[in-house]
Formats: sequence, structure tokens, C-alpha cells
Amino acid sequence: MADGKNVMGQWRDSIHVRFSVVNLLLSVTPPFVSGFVRGKLYRFAGLDVDRTAFIMGNVTLIGGTRRHHENLKLGKDTIVSTNVTINSDALVSIGDNVTIGPYVKLYTSSHDLGPGSRRCNVAVVARPVGIEKGCWLAVGATVLPGVTIGHGSVIAAGAVVDKDVPPDSFVQGVPGVVVRKLPLGNR
Repeated sequence: MADGKNVMGQWRDSIHVRFSVVNLLLSVTPPFVSGFVRGKLYRFAGLDVDRTAFIMGNVTLIGGTRRHHENLKLGKDTIVSTNVTINSDALVSIGDNVTIGPYVKLYTSSHDLGPGSRRCNVAVVARPVGIEKGCWLAVGATVLPGVTIGHGSVIAAGAVVDKDVPPDSFVQGVPGVVVRKLPLGNR
């Protein structure tokens, strides 16, 4: 019975009423509503979103751990496009001046490999994701648990990043590989 209470407590803690209400309100809001308004409403919901962040569409924030809503940090002048999914079972830290394209997915959790009777072990294994300042994640990019994207890097459309990316790198492919170093430019 203790496990049942624990599961109910986890379920209750993973529901974020204000976030759900804000997403419901924004889902019926016309598309021309400013991204700054969305950011303000997400801050009202308790998310750590900088006041200069621009959020173009509803963010799908998912997680299976307690209070996962507290694990998102969104930096200054960051742009988040439409249909972005963020799994926040561990810390997701998005730095300043980052651009996240449409349909990008950031995942912090997975499961260990189990025995043949159940290959997906039930326990959630969570590792943080970091997107350092100045990065651009193009349409449909996916970042897997435990990955840090170094500052000024670009993740190409559709790339799946499963390991850390050095600063100023251009990554493409499945799995993502660094195909070239980018010029430093203005800092």
C-alpha cells in the first residue's frame, strides 16, 4: 500500500495546475499573440523563463518525476518556436540567445535495459540537458539525456544528438556527428 500512496503522491506532484491552465488559455489564443505574452504567462505558472524570452507556441513540458516543472531554466533573449517538447525529469538549462526551432525535442530521461520479459525497465533514469548560449537547434532536432550542446553550436534539422557537442560545432545526422567547426564571429 505504501507504493500506491507513493505513486499517487508522485502523480499529484507531477501535475502543475497553473501550467495546465496557462496552456489551455494559450491554446485558444490567436497565433498573433506575442511570444513575450506567452513567456509572461509561463512565468506566472512558475516556470523559470527570463522576461526577454520569446515563446512562439505552447511548450509541451512532460515528466514522470516529482516537481519536474521546476527543472526548466530559459535564458535571456532565447526564442522557442512552435511544437517544442521538453522532458524535464532532470535539469534542462537553456542559455542566453538560444534559438529552438519548431518540433525540437529535449529529453532528460529514459529507462535502463531490462530482462527479456520486459526490456524497458520501469525505473526512470534522468540526466540533465544543457544548451549553452548562442546555440541554434533547427527544425526537428532531438537532444537525448545527459547531453550538453557547447556555446555557439548549430544542430541541423532532424539531427539526433546523443553525446556532448564541443563549442562552435555544426552537427548533423542520426546519430549526430560534428561535420565542421564554425567561425567564432562576434562574442
